[in-house]
Amino acid sequence: MDYKKILDCLYRLESPKIKLGLERVQALLDKVGNPEKKLKCIHVAGTNGKGSVCAMLQSVLIESGYKVGMYTSPHLKKFNERIRVNDTLITDREIVEYFIRIKPHITDHSFFEITTAMAFLYFYEKKADFVVLETGLGGRLDATNVITPLVSVITNIGLEHTDLLGKTIERISFEKAGIIKEDVPVVAGAKGIALKIIKKIAKERNAPLLEAKNYPRTKFKYLSGEFQQRNKDIALTAIGTLKKLHRIKINKMQIKDGLQKTKWPARMQFISGNVLVDAAHNPDGISTLKDELAIIKKQKNIKNFVFVAGMQSDKNIKSMLKLLNPLASAIIFTKSGNPKAAKPRDLLGIFNKINKNKKISKKIINNPKKALNYAKKIAGKNDLIVIAGSIYMIGEII
Repeated sequence: MDYKKILDCLYRLESPKIKLGLERVQALLDKVGNPEKKLKCIHVAGTNGKGSVCAMLQSVLIESGYKVGMYTSPHLKKFNERIRVNDTLITDREIVEYFIRIKPHITDHSFFEITTAMAFLYFYEKKADFVVLETGLGGRLDATNVITPLVSVITNIGLEHTDLLGKTIERISFEKAGIIKEDVPVVAGAKGIALKIIKKIAKERNAPLLEAKNYPRTKFKYLSGEFQQRNKDIALTAIGTLKKLHRIKINKMQIKDGLQKTKWPARMQFISGNVLVDAAHNPDGISTLKDELAIIKKQKNIKNFVFVAGMQSDKNIKSMLKLLNPLASAIIFTKSGNPKAAKPRDLLGIFNKINKNKKISKKIINNPKKALNYAKKIAGKNDLIVIAGSIYMIGEII
């Protein structure tokens, strides 16, 4: 089997109906020697910021001389991005090798369960000192939740995947806080009701709770946006916990250099002078983007925002478009090749119901790159093109 056939085989298992639960992935890991039990993990859950926090933790640990595995999802441009050691992606050949080894034990396992098992086995055999592990969806019943980590991290909590996790912040907080383990410290960036739920569960499990501290601002080389300062505070609180409770050697210069070197593309990233991409793929993400654009508008004297928007059909599209509506002078609806991508005509239909008074130029261009080219044609000298929404859509553009 070659790489493409393996991936095709895997993607066919990516059912629209997500399978939550730990029994299947645990049975699969039992068959391959339980590599997850032999790894030192930092487990990261939350609604937004998970990837950035993971990338910061990875970068600081690498800078401190450790061998670090990282497992994240979804990918931006290619599957290999999901599994990496010291920021070197798993190779095509290795994907084939690890899938073939796990394949005899696959029964009714999902795409994410299989790739999670592959990642654990890969990190163990690569002798990773630490593994930074991002949940796929939720926490309590997420396939990654078979581990007992050194520290659990919950970035923030908003309304997302309400069909699977519950329709209230309380219920979603309960699911995300499911990564909290007995006697294992937990770092929380969440506020309000969500933090109250996290505190309650941490107390029940005798897990020391650390609210994210406020650290001095960091000048990132590759990251931008005020929200990354908040993500940095969460990452540094987790690093401080590792140092204090597990006596992991990391000094101030390694922390500083590690943070500065952190890369996590498609988050408030300028890909050219007047084109910004941001993988704001849910209402909380769009709300943060809105705040960031207000700052950029003043800094760069921006006149208008021209949006290229593509979203996944399982997101709260109406809430996202309501937030974009007052910002846009023009909006081009597009879609990725992902099966869950919302149809641009459906996006336009929802947007037209929201946009009753403001005159906004609207267009449908199914191909994301062609949508960007059109945006470039209509954008004025002092306008900013903002590509936002689906990570898959952004991956097809950059």
